[in-house]
Amino acid sequence: MLRKAARNNAAVIHRRLQFVPFRHASPAYHRLYCVPPPTPPPTAAKLPAGDQPPLPLPPHKKPKLDLRPAPVKPKPPSPPASAPPPPTTASTTPQTSAPHHVPATPSLSEASKEAKHDIEDAEAHGILAPPPLNANWVQRTLHQVIQIAKFYYRGTKLIFTRRKAIALIHARVQAGGAPLTRAEFRLITTQKDDMAKLVPFLIIALLLEEVIPLIAIYVPAMLPSTCILPSQRARIEEKRTEKALAYETVYAGLYAALKEQTAAAKGFLPLAALRVEDAPMAVCGQLGLSTIGFDALRLRRIRKHLSFIARDDEKLLEDSTPLSRRALVEAIEERGIRTSPNLTHKQLQSRLQWWLDSVKATTELADAAATDAALGRRLALVILSAGQS
Repeated sequence: MLRKAARNNAAVIHRRLQFVPFRHASPAYHRLYCVPPPTPPPTAAKLPAGDQPPLPLPPHKKPKLDLRPAPVKPKPPSPPASAPPPPTTASTTPQTSAPHHVPATPSLSEASKEAKHDIEDAEAHGILAPPPLNANWVQRTLHQVIQIAKFYYRGTKLIFTRRKAIALIHARVQAGGAPLTRAEFRLITTQKDDMAKLVPFLIIALLLEEVIPLIAIYVPAMLPSTCILPSQRARIEEKRTEKALAYETVYAGLYAALKEQTAAAKGFLPLAALRVEDAPMAVCGQLGLSTIGFDALRLRRIRKHLSFIARDDEKLLEDSTPLSRRALVEAIEERGIRTSPNLTHKQLQSRLQWWLDSVKATTELADAAATDAALGRRLALVILSAGQS
């Protein structure tokens, strides 16, 4: 019994000692222990010659992904199949594209700076009262707004005051008194233009008074002549001259075609000749007129301006009063003739005299035929003056 119990105890101890190390071993060690080793394939010597397996293929390697791409080399440009021909320099086709050389419209920030400069210039010349020296930003801004409002009020009041003087001029002429002078004729024309601009100007002044200095930059034609600051007027004239020079350059081919028609018509060019593409815009730009709108409005502006020039020529031929340099420059540029600060007073007079001698035969506006001939003669002179410095 004792011997049998000892054998049983020894078997139990042996069994425990055999399995204890694998209970606490790692899973990998346990897996290697439990999985039986693979049976080796039969060697080539033991297989017949025709039953030998094919040689194993080399392991397929996956392409390596490069997560840091190198810069891609640009491909050499391939030559075009058919390159466009180079533009010809002797083309006389009129320009139909937009005038790219015309001075660009200033941005809002640039316009604000120019408006501020206009106010400072008016304060320096005594037109607007300057703000107190110790005023802060709010007080200075409020002071400038009040001064500008006073300036516009005085300008509007002057328009209504001139009505009385113009009424007296009309009464004198109708009563058989002294004829209308050139200064009075231009005053009446300016008064008509200011009265047409007065209503929209008053609406803007009452609702958005601070916007008016910007209108003088973007749409100066909306302002009456009595509500423009001196620096604004100088800038308007400068922009008009730049625009006229730019249009003469852009539409050089169109002017050349119109000059040929003028020579064929012996110095006359009817308004109907402008019923071609871009012709009304080109002439409006040369005469300093607004180019906004469509061709019918531009032709109407040209006709109205040439009619005014015809009346002004008549007054200049009747009146022998010498003109100042500023009046000479204004009269010459109104007729589409370019001027320069280097020209002397005598040279300016000779240019105006050339114009008056050329239109002297068509100053009588008795009937419609004579009116068309007078406008056609002046339009021809405008076209001939294009590009002449």
